[in-house]
Amino acid sequence: MKKFLMAVAAMFTMATAANAATSGIQDVQPKGGFNLGLMLGVPPVGGDWDANMPMISVDGNWTVASGLFNAGKFGQNGAIDLGFYYGVCHYENHYWEDAGLLQNSINFRSAFHFEFVPKLDVYGGMFGGVNIWSPTGDSEWDTDVKGCFGLKLGGKYYFTDVFGVKLEFAHDFIEDNIPGVAGGVSFKF
Repeated sequence: MKKFLMAVAAMFTMATAANAATSGIQDVQPKGGFNLGLMLGVPPVGGDWDANMPMISVDGNWTVASGLFNAGKFGQNGAIDLGFYYGVCHYENHYWEDAGLLQNSINFRSAFHFEFVPKLDVYGGMFGGVNIWSPTGDSEWDTDVKGCFGLKLGGKYYFTDVFGVKLEFAHDFIEDNIPGVAGGVSFKF
């Protein structure tokens, strides 16, 4: 399923590039700019565990480099950002009533951004951090901390200079406990 979603995202990116506007686009993300995102993600589930809620996350990114190269008809384009991600989700077990786990995911992220069409910011990058699993209810498990590392691919479409919507695909190579698909809103400051 994840391979299929990544293929769909790649086709979306290529289709966007094929329909790109011929006017130059300046500075996909201005240097020093800040983006704040709020997302709901499809929680990864498996085995005896069911998620009680979608993964709720907040992310923030600072642009550290912008206008990296002159891309011809796409203008002075390309940006790199650094940021953070925090997501939370609650799971219950099929067999133990009142037993659950609370997942807190804390990650550092970096991405390369490119704008093929005005107002559409397409990006790809990586993340790394930890998943903290805490017992809830009558759970008898101890808190467990596991690392996570993966790749992400996404897009943001800005309706105004400040507000936009975003869709993101991600894959965690260690535990596979980051939502494969998440969507939400983005604010540019």
